[in-house]
Amino acid sequence: MMKKVLSLFIAVSAVFSLQAQTLDEILNNYFANTGGIEKWKEVQGTKMEGVMNMGGMEFPGTITEKTPNKQRVDVNVQGKQIVQAYDGATAWAINPFQGGDTPQKMSADEAEQMTKTEFGSPFLNLKEKGHTAELIGKKTVEGAETFEVKLTKKNGDIEYYYFDAEAYVPIMVKTTIPTGPMKGQESETYYSDYQEVNGLIFPHFLESKIAGQTLQKITIKSIEVNGAYDDSLFAFPTK
Repeated sequence: MMKKVLSLFIAVSAVFSLQAQTLDEILNNYFANTGGIEKWKEVQGTKMEGVMNMGGMEFPGTITEKTPNKQRVDVNVQGKQIVQAYDGATAWAINPFQGGDTPQKMSADEAEQMTKTEFGSPFLNLKEKGHTAELIGKKTVEGAETFEVKLTKKNGDIEYYYFDAEAYVPIMVKTTIPTGPMKGQESETYYSDYQEVNGLIFPHFLESKIAGQTLQKITIKSIEVNGAYDDSLFAFPTK
């Protein structure tokens, strides 16, 4: 009886060991194919310029991010500039269509997503961040075979990443909307048109869907890596 139990334990351990090695292999290939993990660790900030297509209308915009969790989004809508920013402590916005050009601090609900901002890949220094990852298996996404990886963040949020089985880059990320009128619904973001920038590979086209319906598309026109992004760019204006 003990031999059977021991054999079963060894077999189960082997399965878990294989699964862990497979997950490690996927993540190692992901970083290797997108520029190398050491090069990604050198990235301290990025600035992306592009065009957002929503409801058949196009809006030019810029996304600026800086380690560890600073973010600013500028979007031009009908000649007016909408700003959303987070400096690691305060989330704020300027919306000429809702209150003029005066910066306003966001409410807790409005700020929730921005305060969870995490610069760079969550799989970079995964354990140090307190996140965990689990290989679920294989799944076909948009006709492509992928590895489905469940990411559980330190704060309890869960995201599902689908890595292309050949290129080892994420082609889709699935999350559950935490707040707002669509709370509880699944959101899917598709990534494509991967291009090299300063030796690193970035997706240049993103498409967000909810319940199978396209919500928005973003085409990235240019990406700047490690530019000079002063902290004041993200801070709540005091004047």
